[in-house]
Amino acid sequence: MEPSTQFSPRVLLAIEDLRLRRTNEAGLRAAGFSVSAPGDADAVSVLAESFSPDVLVIDTVMQDTDDRPLYQRLRHDTDGYLLCIESAGRDRARVELLRSGADDAVSLPVSSDEIVARCHALLRRPREIRTGWDPVPSSIVTLGPLTIDTGRHEIRLGDTEVPATRIEFSLLEHLCRRPTEVASRSELLESVWGQNWVGDTHVVDVHLSNLRRKLDQAAPELRVVHTVRGVGFRISNEVLDAAEAQVAAGQRAVARQAQPAADDEVEEHLTGIQLG
Repeated sequence: MEPSTQFSPRVLLAIEDLRLRRTNEAGLRAAGFSVSAPGDADAVSVLAESFSPDVLVIDTVMQDTDDRPLYQRLRHDTDGYLLCIESAGRDRARVELLRSGADDAVSLPVSSDEIVARCHALLRRPREIRTGWDPVPSSIVTLGPLTIDTGRHEIRLGDTEVPATRIEFSLLEHLCRRPTEVASRSELLESVWGQNWVGDTHVVDVHLSNLRRKLDQAAPELRVVHTVRGVGFRISNEVLDAAEAQVAAGQRAVARQAQPAADDEVEEHLTGIQLG
């Protein structure tokens, strides 16, 4: 009988070799996973969103429509655990995969039992998104042209909405709530991934790099996230300057509105003196 898939962890399996794909699909299903195993990159990209996989097992030889490695596209668009399968069999290749955002990497040949075991191991890692600030933080943070709305899970630059994954949103929210401070990689890992995160700290760089590309598309003339080399990341001076200018403009507007009222009070006072 097919295991119940209602509450089964979901695996998106994208392997170019048909025999290898079917072998691993059968192994994962037998282990209780709900598996989707499309044969082409377009279907993989669609299912990465609609299927909401917990783990993505991706063959690094698969390319997207832009002739870019498919796993890079998926790392850009999803927050699921990413297990890459590469055929080179070189340690250096696996290291590069991990540094480019993969959560785990293996080389061929690899058994379906090992793929199953690695998927289970990934799912044992804590990856809950949590917040480390006040229990009732403001739902909207505005810094000049940048607005973070936690209630709507929305990022806007001016009038443009910026799409972001759950992790990208949480990283930017953390930086925006402490806009004048530098956040280290370890601080961001603890805040977004949790204290028990196990993995390469450069996963922070990968997600922030993806977010930067999206912000640059929305406002090419504005840098939002600044890298402090050897320390961490913070909100850029351009955004802080714009925020200060916005506050100053608001104060001037309030002052202009208050001035006529003050003039009226003086005039009434003088009129009263003349009548008296």
